[in-house]
Amino acid sequence: MLCPCGSTLLFNTCCKLFITQKQVPCTAEQLMRSRFSAYATKEGQYIFDTYSATAQLKLSVPEIQVWADECLWLALVVHNSTESMVEFSAYYLVDNTLYELREKSNFTLEQERWCYIDGDIIVHKELISNNGTSTIKRSDICPCNRFPTAWSIKKGKKFKHCCAR
Repeated sequence: MLCPCGSTLLFNTCCKLFITQKQVPCTAEQLMRSRFSAYATKEGQYIFDTYSATAQLKLSVPEIQVWADECLWLALVVHNSTESMVEFSAYYLVDNTLYELREKSNFTLEQERWCYIDGDIIVHKELISNNGTSTIKRSDICPCNRFPTAWSIKKGKKFKHCCAR
Protein backbone atom coordinates (compact mmCIF):
# COMPACT_ATOMS: atom_id res chain seq x y z
CA MET A 1 0.00 0.00 0.00
CA LEU A 2 1.23 3.51 -0.78
CA CYS A 3 1.77 5.72 2.21
CA PRO A 4 -1.31 7.76 3.19
CA CYS A 5 0.89 10.87 3.53
CA GLY A 6 0.94 11.29 -0.24
CA SER A 7 4.54 10.29 -0.87
CA THR A 8 5.28 7.84 -3.64
CA LEU A 9 6.78 5.43 -1.09
CA LEU A 10 5.20 2.34 0.37
CA PHE A 11 3.70 2.81 3.83
CA ASN A 12 6.17 0.26 5.30
CA THR A 13 9.15 2.34 4.12
CA CYS A 14 7.67 5.75 4.91
CA CYS A 15 5.44 6.82 7.80
CA LYS A 16 5.03 3.37 9.33
CA LEU A 17 8.67 3.64 10.43
CA PHE A 18 7.72 6.69 12.52
CA ILE A 19 4.41 5.30 13.78
CA THR A 20 6.13 2.11 14.99
CA GLN A 21 8.95 4.23 16.48
CA LYS A 22 11.66 2.58 14.39
CA GLN A 23 12.69 6.06 13.27
CA VAL A 24 12.09 9.60 14.52
CA PRO A 25 10.83 12.32 12.15
CA CYS A 26 13.68 14.72 11.30
CA THR A 27 11.45 17.65 10.30
CA ALA A 28 8.13 19.18 11.24
CA GLU A 29 6.77 18.20 7.81
CA GLN A 30 7.77 14.55 8.31
CA LEU A 31 6.00 14.59 11.67
CA MET A 32 2.88 16.17 10.19
CA ARG A 33 2.80 13.62 7.36
CA SER A 34 3.23 10.75 9.82
CA ARG A 35 0.40 12.15 11.97
CA PHE A 36 -1.90 12.19 8.92
CA SER A 37 -0.87 8.59 8.17
CA ALA A 38 -1.60 7.69 11.79
CA TYR A 39 -5.12 9.11 11.44
CA ALA A 40 -5.56 7.17 8.19
CA THR A 41 -4.40 3.92 9.81
CA LYS A 42 -6.24 4.58 13.10
CA GLU A 43 -3.15 4.85 15.34
CA GLY A 44 -4.47 7.14 18.08
CA GLN A 45 -1.64 6.46 20.51
CA TYR A 46 0.96 7.75 18.04
CA ILE A 47 -1.06 10.90 17.43
CA PHE A 48 -1.27 11.52 21.19
CA ASP A 49 2.44 10.81 21.66
CA THR A 50 3.38 13.40 19.03
CA TYR A 51 1.55 16.27 20.73
CA SER A 52 3.65 18.64 22.83
CA ALA A 53 3.67 17.94 26.59
CA THR A 54 1.43 20.97 27.22
CA ALA A 55 -1.09 19.94 24.57
CA GLN A 56 -1.22 16.37 25.94
CA LEU A 57 -2.61 17.70 29.22
CA LYS A 58 -5.82 18.71 27.41
CA LEU A 59 -6.26 15.48 25.40
CA SER A 60 -6.76 11.75 25.77
CA VAL A 61 -5.97 8.80 23.53
CA PRO A 62 -9.64 7.61 23.48
CA GLU A 63 -10.77 11.10 22.37
CA ILE A 64 -8.23 11.11 19.54
CA GLN A 65 -9.08 7.52 18.60
CA VAL A 66 -12.79 8.36 18.22
CA TRP A 67 -11.95 11.14 15.73
CA ALA A 68 -9.58 8.86 13.80
CA ASP A 69 -12.13 6.03 13.72
CA GLU A 70 -15.12 8.07 12.59
CA CYS A 71 -13.29 9.51 9.58
CA LEU A 72 -11.97 7.93 6.42
CA TRP A 73 -8.82 9.90 5.66
CA LEU A 74 -8.37 10.15 1.88
CA ALA A 75 -5.56 12.51 0.97
CA LEU A 76 -3.04 15.03 2.17
CA VAL A 77 -1.74 18.05 0.27
CA VAL A 78 1.12 20.10 1.74
CA HIS A 79 0.87 23.74 0.63
CA ASN A 80 3.78 25.29 2.52
CA SER A 81 6.39 24.16 4.99
CA THR A 82 8.99 25.96 7.09
CA GLU A 83 11.19 24.69 9.90
CA SER A 84 8.40 24.79 12.51
CA MET A 85 5.17 25.31 10.51
CA VAL A 86 3.31 23.20 7.94
CA GLU A 87 0.27 24.39 6.01
CA PHE A 88 -1.73 21.52 4.57
CA SER A 89 -5.14 20.30 3.45
CA ALA A 90 -6.45 16.98 4.70
CA TYR A 91 -9.39 15.44 2.86
CA TYR A 92 -11.66 13.02 4.67
CA LEU A 93 -15.12 11.43 4.66
CA VAL A 94 -17.60 11.39 7.54
CA ASP A 95 -21.11 9.99 7.06
CA ASN A 96 -20.65 9.96 3.27
CA THR A 97 -19.76 13.66 3.22
CA LEU A 98 -16.41 14.83 1.91
CA TYR A 99 -14.54 17.53 3.89
CA GLU A 100 -11.41 19.59 3.50
CA LEU A 101 -9.51 20.70 6.57
CA ARG A 102 -6.86 23.28 5.72
CA GLU A 103 -4.64 24.14 8.64
CA LYS A 104 -1.44 25.95 9.46
CA SER A 105 0.16 23.72 12.11
CA ASN A 106 2.87 24.75 14.55
CA PHE A 107 5.59 22.39 15.75
CA THR A 108 8.43 22.53 18.26
CA LEU A 109 11.37 20.43 19.32
CA GLU A 110 10.97 18.83 22.76
CA GLN A 111 13.78 16.60 23.99
CA GLU A 112 15.17 16.51 20.43
CA ARG A 113 11.87 15.28 18.94
CA TRP A 114 9.39 17.23 16.83
CA CYS A 115 5.99 17.73 18.50
CA TYR A 116 2.71 19.26 17.37
CA ILE A 117 1.79 22.37 19.40
CA ASP A 118 -1.38 23.66 17.78
CA GLY A 119 -2.89 24.74 14.51
CA ASP A 120 -4.82 27.59 12.99
CA ILE A 121 -7.70 26.36 10.87
CA ILE A 122 -7.82 28.27 7.62
CA VAL A 123 -10.67 26.33 5.99
CA HIS A 124 -12.88 23.53 7.25
CA LYS A 125 -15.65 22.93 4.80
CA GLU A 126 -17.90 20.42 3.17
CA LEU A 127 -16.92 19.82 -0.42
CA ILE A 128 -19.38 19.22 -3.20
CA SER A 129 -19.61 15.64 -4.43
CA ASN A 130 -19.80 14.57 -8.07
CA ASN A 131 -23.59 14.87 -8.17
CA GLY A 132 -23.79 18.46 -6.86
CA THR A 133 -24.86 17.64 -3.31
CA SER A 134 -22.75 17.54 -0.19
CA THR A 135 -23.65 13.91 0.57
CA ILE A 136 -22.00 11.25 -1.55
CA LYS A 137 -24.40 8.70 -2.93
CA ARG A 138 -23.40 5.03 -3.12
CA SER A 139 -23.51 5.03 -6.94
CA ASP A 140 -21.31 8.16 -7.32
CA ILE A 141 -17.70 7.83 -8.41
CA CYS A 142 -15.68 7.62 -5.21
CA PRO A 143 -14.21 10.97 -4.12
CA CYS A 144 -10.81 9.37 -3.45
CA ASN A 145 -10.39 9.44 -7.23
CA ARG A 146 -10.11 13.25 -7.04
CA PHE A 147 -6.83 13.20 -5.19
CA PRO A 148 -3.61 12.07 -6.82
CA THR A 149 -2.10 11.56 -3.37
CA ALA A 150 -4.91 9.38 -2.05
CA TRP A 151 -3.49 6.15 -0.66
CA SER A 152 -6.58 4.13 -1.60
CA ILE A 153 -7.00 5.26 -5.21
CA LYS A 154 -9.19 2.89 -7.15
CA LYS A 155 -9.74 4.68 -10.46
CA GLY A 156 -13.35 4.98 -11.56
CA LYS A 157 -14.85 2.80 -8.85
CA LYS A 158 -18.20 3.70 -7.43
CA PHE A 159 -18.31 4.87 -3.83
CA LYS A 160 -20.17 1.71 -2.73
CA HIS A 161 -17.35 -0.49 -4.07
CA CYS A 162 -14.52 1.70 -2.76
CA CYS A 163 -14.40 3.90 0.35
CA ALA A 164 -17.99 3.19 1.49
CA ARG A 165 -17.05 -0.45 2.24
